[in-house]
Amino acid sequence: MTVEENREGRRSALDEFAAAQTTGPTSFLPAAQSQSFEVVSAQAVAVHRDEGLVLTRLRTLAQAAGTDWYYRFPVKNRKDNRTDWIEGPSIKLANDLSRLYGNCAVDCRAQDFGHFWLFHARFVDLETGYSLIRPFQQRKSGGKIGGSDDERRLDIAFQIGASKAIRNVVVNALQTFSDFAFEEAKGALIDRIGKDLDGYRQRTIERVAAHVDIERVERVIGRPRQDWLATDIAKIIAMAKAVTDGMATWNETFPPLQGADNETGEVETSAAVSKTLETFAAGSGADQIADPHEDAGAETSASGTPPPTLAEDIFDTITRRMAAAPSSEAVHAVWEQMELDAYFDGDKKGRDKAWKIASKRLEQFKGK
Repeated sequence: MTVEENREGRRSALDEFAAAQTTGPTSFLPAAQSQSFEVVSAQAVAVHRDEGLVLTRLRTLAQAAGTDWYYRFPVKNRKDNRTDWIEGPSIKLANDLSRLYGNCAVDCRAQDFGHFWLFHARFVDLETGYSLIRPFQQRKSGGKIGGSDDERRLDIAFQIGASKAIRNVVVNALQTFSDFAFEEAKGALIDRIGKDLDGYRQRTIERVAAHVDIERVERVIGRPRQDWLATDIAKIIAMAKAVTDGMATWNETFPPLQGADNETGEVETSAAVSKTLETFAAGSGADQIADPHEDAGAETSASGTPPPTLAEDIFDTITRRMAAAPSSEAVHAVWEQMELDAYFDGDKKGRDKAWKIASKRLEQFKGK
């Protein structure tokens, strides 16, 4: 085969490839959508970074950052039939850290793959030329708040994905600084609570009791309210903050007790909950990342009775709430208030069972 024939064959193959129609999820990608980042090398800067000063500023800001600098929320471990806890630095910590670190750049780009977005976030240290890129996949069903407005839920899911992608790349690129800021933020709140333990304990009980029964909180923490320590109160504040941020619900954070009456709190909006927490500490903190066996309900409460799992009584709760609904509109309202779509996210069998309970109640209103 001559060189000209070989070249012609390649052209034909390229023409066939270009004419082929794309099917499947990748058809959602715009033709011009590219995730390539330009190369950035070390640059001369007007003010060089003082890493000691960066640490000092982080320590100072941690005193006022509050629980904005970290999160703590529960996840259901169906394999081991328990609740685990996830805790780590928040997007607000990442934003403040990159600002205080200085002479750096953070970029984030997204690709649409139909059922999910793929984010690529990059961190660049302009002084050294160091660059880190991390991908992050965000499901479009990941937005837990937004009510019945599907477009708003989609917008929220996208923003959550972008925030997580940026947080991940900054926290990994500046891991030493991030860990320092995280621990300083948690320790700051513990110190503040320790100086007024009784006052914080009482205010925490009053605020949280507006949303859930305190017995449920005691079961999760593993101590009766009168024995709560500064670290326990700091954990509760962080858990409540995760609810206001839409990362969890009150039911997920403090599971209903077996045979308890209708729980409160699910009817609260995020804005209303945030307002009640404004009087909480401006600082942040909990002790070191909690061992799920010690904190997430795996430990027995003061009564010695093991706490129920999330799945043990949720359907009883749904049945009671639905039975008390006076109209079909109220049935749908209960579904939204309990955030059952988010609660059973990824658990089709559980969601179908919950919807069957709601449908049975809706049938009773037909023809009325």
